[in-house]
Amino acid sequence: MSFIKKIFGSKEEKKSPTDKQPATPPPPEPQPIQINEVSPHELKTRLDNGDKLIVVDMRQGWEYQSGHIPGAKNIFLQEIPARIGELPKDIDIVFQCWSGLTSLDASGFLIQNGWDSTRVFSLRGGIGGWTTTFGPAGLVKD
Repeated sequence: MSFIKKIFGSKEEKKSPTDKQPATPPPPEPQPIQINEVSPHELKTRLDNGDKLIVVDMRQGWEYQSGHIPGAKNIFLQEIPARIGELPKDIDIVFQCWSGLTSLDASGFLIQNGWDSTRVFSLRGGIGGWTTTFGPAGLVKD
């Protein structure tokens, strides 16, 4: 209620307590989205084993070209909504950004748009975590 209405009241007709309508219950709270993270070691093991998965490098093209995880597909963060059709629902998807924070958001976006949360992952620590773990030799250039 605004300050003016508190002081001067409202021009609306006052209702008696018997005129009250039953209160509508508030909508249910949305359930939090569970986002799975994968460590650099876990991702490398899956890649080395030939597991069927897609690594999506969300960095800008020049960052991707300077070095990326072997086999990663470059889809810049802002392009994901327009290119969402390129991401299959029946294969695990690992999002990777620089630090591992933006990839959490991208993972949540995919889950909110119908992907199974058990098939969507964020790389913990991002490419920074990957290079800390495996060094520059863990990256490839196309």
